[in-house]
Amino acid sequence: MEKPLLLILILLVCCSAPMSAIKIEAQEVCVARVYPSENIFYTNTTSVGATFTISIIIENVPEPGFYGWEFILSWTPGVINCTEEVINYDLWGGNYLGPWFWDPIDNEAGQYHQSLSGKSPGEPEVGTFWLVNLTFVIVKEPSPGHVIETELIISPPAGSNYIIGDIEANEIPHEYEHGVYRYVSSISLPEATLEVVPHSIINPSLVPCEEFNVSIVVSEAANLHGFSLKVGYNASTIECVAVEEGDFLSNFGETEMAYLIDNDEGFVWVSINLTSPEAVAEGDGTLFKLTFHVLSIWESVLDIYDVSLYDAAGFSLPYNAVDGYFNNILMPKLYIDPPTLIDPSMKPGDQFQLNVNVANVSDLYDFEFKLTYDTNVLNGLGIIVVPINNETSFNVEFKLNDTVGEIWVKVQYYPPAEPAAVAEPTTLVKLFFQVQFYGSTYIHFNESRLSNSLGMSITHIAEDGYVSVLRRDIAVLEITPEMYEVYKGWEINITVTVKNLGDIEETFEVILYCNDNEINRKTVVLASNTSLTVVFQFDTNQAWIEPCHNYTISAEVTEVPFEMNITNNYLEDGQIHIKLMGDINGDKIVNYTDAILIGAAFGSKPGDPNWNPNADLNKDGYVNYKDVIVLGRNFGAVCP
Repeated sequence: MEKPLLLILILLVCCSAPMSAIKIEAQEVCVARVYPSENIFYTNTTSVGATFTISIIIENVPEPGFYGWEFILSWTPGVINCTEEVINYDLWGGNYLGPWFWDPIDNEAGQYHQSLSGKSPGEPEVGTFWLVNLTFVIVKEPSPGHVIETELIISPPAGSNYIIGDIEANEIPHEYEHGVYRYVSSISLPEATLEVVPHSIINPSLVPCEEFNVSIVVSEAANLHGFSLKVGYNASTIECVAVEEGDFLSNFGETEMAYLIDNDEGFVWVSINLTSPEAVAEGDGTLFKLTFHVLSIWESVLDIYDVSLYDAAGFSLPYNAVDGYFNNILMPKLYIDPPTLIDPSMKPGDQFQLNVNVANVSDLYDFEFKLTYDTNVLNGLGIIVVPINNETSFNVEFKLNDTVGEIWVKVQYYPPAEPAAVAEPTTLVKLFFQVQFYGSTYIHFNESRLSNSLGMSITHIAEDGYVSVLRRDIAVLEITPEMYEVYKGWEINITVTVKNLGDIEETFEVILYCNDNEINRKTVVLASNTSLTVVFQFDTNQAWIEPCHNYTISAEVTEVPFEMNITNNYLEDGQIHIKLMGDINGDKIVNYTDAILIGAAFGSKPGDPNWNPNADLNKDGYVNYKDVIVLGRNFGAVCP
């Protein structure tokens, strides 16, 4: 039945139009290659269902020539499908045997496997030849802004290192040059954000000759292969003295970096890209870091400009840039004191105080501010105005609206009160709060104004506060043994899932028990509101473990300080049964039925259709004579 099919195939090939010649540059070494090596398509010009053709070429075959070939071409399944092969039957003067595979295309595995050999009176071939032309159809479209790609890898058949052989069936050494298929989405990506971090450096202690550092970071990057940009600055105030590459791009492969510092014009130019042609980076991270030397007391914008972000194909990527700011002038400041209040001991109902302070201001005569806070976390209880220098000539207006979480205060001094000069931190207002519930909130300056004795506004900085009433709670969620029926002496994995239900990172121990016996404990560090699976190895070869018994598995996490709920720190979750060694079917006796089962699985390994893990008595991944020896040694054993 196969010969007619072969005859039809040969006739079809012979009657088909001749292939156009492929011009290949000669090389000194013999090479098996995919041609073209790059097959790149874009969704705005090429649709799913489109086809393309590649050739498998052997170049510069040396004397005495090749007399047969066999190769495997592999790709990622589900991305493209091979639909047609065209074999070069003109080799060896048209004297050939084969092709040897009637069904060479396996799209489920992503593989093409074929072979052809010469026969007498054909002579071995020397030089450059195409072996097969393969047509593929595109079957999967990339998601917006992404790329689907797969290598097109030529490999020799099992037991070989090369794909061609001479007339004596000796392999002919050669190099491999694989191909690549890439399908690029032309749909625009979300904008990446470039920003200077920290955004604002306002520090009077950074006097001339001091240094400070900033980072240029990216967030929500997608398909980023490389970038170039400039950071501009006031060259009379600061100068750049060092550039250091960040770890964002290097996390995705090797990189190359170039930069230029021009302190005369006041800019730094930095360019970094991944060296692998296909590599791209995704997510958030630091692109590079800059060190500045302070020259004078003044200010400077840190301006990101002349930006180019690009993908692996060289196409521009969208972005927005957020500049930074430097200032070492001693500026008036209005701020919350303490600026951060994180107290694990606080709980709903507790009361506490914050202050609104002022510093570095002269000729202060009036002030006004509006603060907001989250009423789900805090209740506003009241305020007390603290007269500056114990002055008594002033008017006070205020409003506390705890329904919306807003405090407004306005204080105006009048003669004979003297304008205040405040160098050191001085309290203007005391604020009193009660904890409503667990959580966090900013104490935010929605509006603020400082005025001098002439009623003119004083430029100042307003710094928010932050209050966090922490929940601290860790829990054991689940215990999952690798298997529930185990031979004594086996080592199995038991997975314990734990979760940090609290608001801060916690360090604690996870302890695994079998009955009342501690198996092991591990220390873990877990971020807030995240889960973790901890894997324990349980060796059942313990003196206190007996076959034919059930054992209870439990796990515990150690209590953390101020933990609000410890009832979920312990979990008892099921039992494992310790079987008689050799009791494959679990009927509590080792007899002929178990011998039948081990015979049915004999010679198998994981993945084989007759694989039975219970028959692998020594747990080495094979059912063989060693397991039969173990079965024979325990033959006739019975549970009491």
